[in-house]
Amino acid sequence: MARVFQCTVKVLDDQAEAIVVDFKKDAKGQYLLDEACSRQNLAEKDYFGLRYIDGEKQRHWLDLKKSIVKQLRGTGPPYTVVFRVKYYPANPDDLKEEITKYQLFLQLQKDLLHGRLTCTRDDAAILGSYIVQSNLRDYDPEEHSPGYASGFQFVPKQTEKLEGQIEELHEKHTRGLKPSDAEFAFIKHAFSLETYGIDPHPVRDIYGTALHICMNHAGLLVFRANAVVETFKWDDIRKFSYEGRTFFIHALAGERRVNHGFRLLTSAATKHLWKSALDHQAFFNPSSHRRRSSLLGFRRASDVTTHSSGGFFRGSRFRFSGRTQREVLEKSASLSREEPSFARSPPLIRPRRAQSFRDTALHPPTEITFDGFTQLSGSDHSTPIKITEPFMPYAPAPAESTDDSDIHADSEDFVDNATPVIEEEEPIEEQIEEETEQAVMSEQVVPDQDLSSNHVEEIQINAIKPEPDKPRRSRSWMLVKLTLSCLVIVLTLTAVALVILYETDHIPTLDPLRQNQSVREFREAYYVPVRAWVEGGLEQIGMAYQQLPSIEELKDKVGIHTGTRGV
Repeated sequence: MARVFQCTVKVLDDQAEAIVVDFKKDAKGQYLLDEACSRQNLAEKDYFGLRYIDGEKQRHWLDLKKSIVKQLRGTGPPYTVVFRVKYYPANPDDLKEEITKYQLFLQLQKDLLHGRLTCTRDDAAILGSYIVQSNLRDYDPEEHSPGYASGFQFVPKQTEKLEGQIEELHEKHTRGLKPSDAEFAFIKHAFSLETYGIDPHPVRDIYGTALHICMNHAGLLVFRANAVVETFKWDDIRKFSYEGRTFFIHALAGERRVNHGFRLLTSAATKHLWKSALDHQAFFNPSSHRRRSSLLGFRRASDVTTHSSGGFFRGSRFRFSGRTQREVLEKSASLSREEPSFARSPPLIRPRRAQSFRDTALHPPTEITFDGFTQLSGSDHSTPIKITEPFMPYAPAPAESTDDSDIHADSEDFVDNATPVIEEEEPIEEQIEEETEQAVMSEQVVPDQDLSSNHVEEIQINAIKPEPDKPRRSRSWMLVKLTLSCLVIVLTLTAVALVILYETDHIPTLDPLRQNQSVREFREAYYVPVRAWVEGGLEQIGMAYQQLPSIEELKDKVGIHTGTRGV
């Protein structure tokens, strides 16, 4: 009987019970996602994914076409993954069912709380009022005494002033909205923000400037602080590649090719970013090259090509698993089932702010972790890193190659040290070095005057000379020595086997092999000439040795005489 494994799937609703799925050893990731969606009655399941963290604290999206056990190796059993929105819809109106919109609302609510959905205080107040309306319905002065908004946690660093704005908007702006209407209004307003659906990956440019690379439906964005300093549309990106800890964006600027390089702290984070970028590009715009693109991209996921990158010895391959956005929209249009009913969890109300301390928050703000996304907590999508290098060396972009890749890194959830699990609550994370200290919810986000595209350098291919990389060179040299050692061992064993085969007659079991026509032809064509060459060489060495003068002759030539000394 095949062994049965068990995996716990933590859902977006923090108050709902986790889903426990039994699966066999050969089950693929698609089975686990299908079960998680089926248990939640979700038909539009292609927007969602399952995330896990490996033994090295690197986060990954579960590949739907690969074995669950192989991907989760080192994390269990028992295994734990989290259910999250992977592809944020390019247009929320494309979502057909209310239950899918509710799941997106829960995800965006977490994004706001954990600092991924950054915005001004006014935007945060509007979003917070929709959250309160969804949970408490219309404002009632008898039930909602002043300070009731402090019972909710909306953003990482929540102030009393923000709570007052939310209460005012809840009283006047959201009145009359049903929970479903308030949730969809929240989604629409979040969609209008440039940080909608982003997945921040901390990087540094060639000058050592701390940045974040983010991906969404529109393309790839580069953030410095809370401002976008560079945008790459999917159509303008020719390919992605990585080499060691350096990630490259090969883009087209008009008719000119330019490379943009960014440095990450670990090669695992770089590979994850590479896969994530390819994954999002394949979903939102599969036609990544203008020579083979149309406005709508490839029609099917099967049309998306396989990409590789990472070097000769440590290269990686990526193949998109799932449906493209176009296929998802076609499938959603064909849904004909009745709108499923579902229950919303009651609001999770925390203790109110102490009214006697109007200027002091009862719940202190969480730690600032990401430079730029200053309110981004430990539950962000990207891998937590602690940047200590004032400047990370920059490697050159590889020459023309076939590396088209996608990157993705996440650190969205609390990590239990005992069991590698991703959670979204009470995030704890290493603090990242900050270059600038800024308020969590500023009245207005104003980019610095020097936020030009100096975070990337437009370069001709192979224009930058490589910096010496001693660890990489050392590893390469060790690999060469290991290869040569293996080659010598193989040649030695082969020579010994041939000698035993052709030079021994007392092993009867080898007689049938010696009589084989191919073996005999090999002996005459190769073995005998090589043996004759070796014997001739040994004979010449012996003759040369015999011609060497004896010790006595050498002593006579140099004038050394030995004799008995008289007493």
